Amino acid sequence: MYSKSLLTLSVLSVCFSVVRSHGLITAVNGANGVTGQAFGTIESTPRDGSGAKPFQQDTSIIRDREIASGKTGGCGRTPAGGENVLSTELPKAESAGLASVGADGKVKMTIHQVNQDGAGPYTCDVDTNADGKDFQKMKVDKNVPGFAGLSRATAADIPLVASMPAGAKCTGGADGQTCIVRCRNGAAAGPFGSCVAVTQAK
Repeated sequence: MYSKSLLTLSVLSVCFSVVRSHGLITAVNGANGVTGQAFGTIESTPRDGSGAKPFQQDTSIIRDREIASGKTGGCGRTPAGGENVLSTELPKAESAGLASVGADGKVKMTIHQVNQDGAGPYTCDVDTNADGKDFQKMKVDKNVPGFAGLSRATAADIPLVASMPAGAKCTGGADGQTCIVRCRNGAAAGPFGSCVAVTQAK
């Protein structure tokens, strides 16, 4: 049974890597009523298809090896815009308005699964300094369905909810109360996902 599952996963991984599927955060729904969006988002990108252009162009690829080598910062890069530079992306997010963390510490997001290997499960972490350098693991309370970043869903919007670590205090951004939340899956062609800025301001 295990061997059969492994073979199926291997075949799916090869097939889905060829089509270069993706998933990204299209909304972070704040307790303050503000809806934020991910770093690198191109608002004109249509969300009703699955091909590389234009549907995948603002999905972030967030690879630990690229971060470690200095190729990208902690929030990775997109096909359209290149590196998600925090000194550019954070002020843009602040200008648009930051979604707030819930009183229960939960961050409520929407993942747009462009196609197959934008699936879950996702892991999330948070940088309380909002400089993209020191991320702490978050508990994922509601995850995106999938196995090793793969599923058959396409052009689907799926809830993702993660909780701040106990006692975590956001200290970054212009308000001194901003964090960066990063979520990504385990797809072999990725990992795919996004960074979003959130505030603890009431």
